[in-house]
Amino acid sequence: FPSHDILQVPNAFSPNGDGFNQTWSIEFIESYPDAIVEVYNRYGQMVFRRVGYKNASGWDGSYQGKPLPVGTYYYIIDPKNGREKLTGSVTIIR
Repeated sequence: FPSHDILQVPNAFSPNGDGFNQTWSIEFIESYPDAIVEVYNRYGQMVFRRVGYKNASGWDGSYQGKPLPVGTYYYIIDPKNGREKLTGSVTIIR
């Protein structure tokens, strides 16, 4: 695969209603239509899961319709198609 298909995962976003960085936008995620994106809180509770993540309707920092507290969350992205899973952290800033 060309290197431009490597996912660029931001480590922070700010879903605070100002119109900027409202969702967790993962560059090149659309190149992986079957990708599974999971986000966990520090206690290991899954707070977000989506198969076929799309930035236009991406994670907005909420769980069950309620905004999550500012802080660090942990992700697992499985791009499928034989690629290795990506893991890391993302911080919600408000």
